[in-house]
Amino acid sequence: MKTQGSLQLGYRHLLRMAVPISMGTLLQFIVLLTDNFFLARLSENAINGAGNAGLVYLTLEMIVVGSGAALQIVIARQIGEGHQEKAYRTFRSGLALHLLMGVGLTSIALGLNSGILLNTIADPGIRDVFHTFFTIRLLGFVPFSMLLAFNALYTGTTHTWPILVVGGISAITNVIFDAAWVEGMWGFEPIGAAGAAWASLLAESVGFLAALALTLRILPNAISPWTWLPQDELKAWWKLAYPMMGQFLLTISTWTAFFFFVEKVGGMELKVSHLARNFFMLAFIVAQGMQQTTRTYVSGLLGEGRKHDLKPVLQKIVLINVLGIVVLCHGYLFYPELLVGIFFEDATGQFAMVQTLYVIFSAVCIYSFTGIMLATIQGSGATKAAFRIELFAVTLYIIAAASMTLIWPQPVWIIWRVEWIYFSSIGLGSWYYLRSGHWKLPAPTMTA
Repeated sequence: MKTQGSLQLGYRHLLRMAVPISMGTLLQFIVLLTDNFFLARLSENAINGAGNAGLVYLTLEMIVVGSGAALQIVIARQIGEGHQEKAYRTFRSGLALHLLMGVGLTSIALGLNSGILLNTIADPGIRDVFHTFFTIRLLGFVPFSMLLAFNALYTGTTHTWPILVVGGISAITNVIFDAAWVEGMWGFEPIGAAGAAWASLLAESVGFLAALALTLRILPNAISPWTWLPQDELKAWWKLAYPMMGQFLLTISTWTAFFFFVEKVGGMELKVSHLARNFFMLAFIVAQGMQQTTRTYVSGLLGEGRKHDLKPVLQKIVLINVLGIVVLCHGYLFYPELLVGIFFEDATGQFAMVQTLYVIFSAVCIYSFTGIMLATIQGSGATKAAFRIELFAVTLYIIAAASMTLIWPQPVWIIWRVEWIYFSSIGLGSWYYLRSGHWKLPAPTMTA
């Protein structure tokens, strides 16, 4: 029987939670597309150097993304158990920890940018752009890390509309200052690829301030009074968080390595790959919303003691996810030439990009199922199991990627078939774990 404030299972309720998250991801996609549009107009070195720097930034930030996902799961579980104040206390502690993580990541990035990463880039032009771009981007670790804590609060409490508002403000800021500082519009002095880095930093900072202002307005009790979690509850959160931090870091660091591998094959192949990353983001628009919805619903329903409702709600989530991804990405299969024409003028580049889009379409179709399976495991609190599945998948992925780039170089669209291996492995590992039934056991929760 449902109680007041309990999670509702209808399609309308699922979409009410997922759509703002997905729209926020859409705005991030627009930002990324805008960045690459202006950078591609500068030079191939600009888009490749800035693209690699952006991937390294995202890789390091995955530590905090994993922490934020754990915060979301714990907050949703505590809300499901009827412990609202505990959920707010968890958020406040998480916000402070994310501040510390942001400072730590900034320090690490400064060290990496002093030469360790630069030595892995063969082309001197790409290396110069990378260094300049990353020197600016690393300043965004603090505001972006804290923004992720706010997103965990919004998704964990199912108040997801602020994510859309914050995303919109950040996107508008980024697009305006990309045009101003990269292209030199409206009388501004163009500063090249560095302009895109400054625009992204400004957008993240403005987004954090917007999230803080919105939270003070709609959820003031989440901010004040300021109290920390007791030590035993911090330990319980950490047991849930560190496998997810490791999993997310492992995922993106492997993907980042993939792009550094591709750079050894050629500049055109790397440009195609960075643009392919943009097209992958289109699938993530739906997937991110549905995966975060999955984690909240699985954790919340377990907290409410409604395990019997898990199967029907997961079936609905999978259906929405599959339909959404196919609708957004169908152009990769049916009219790819139209999509790639704005990025390539030469026939060789266009052909390579079109062939790569065919591969991406099939990969995201696999992902539409396997991503929800893995999110189910995470939402149940079995984050160590999710990490083991990720480790299995990325091991196969990195072996295949290295083989097709460093040992036996292949055309770029063949190289991108490693995504089939990765997403299929995620599905296989998740299926093996889910069929055991252990995932339905309530995860360790915070003490009362």
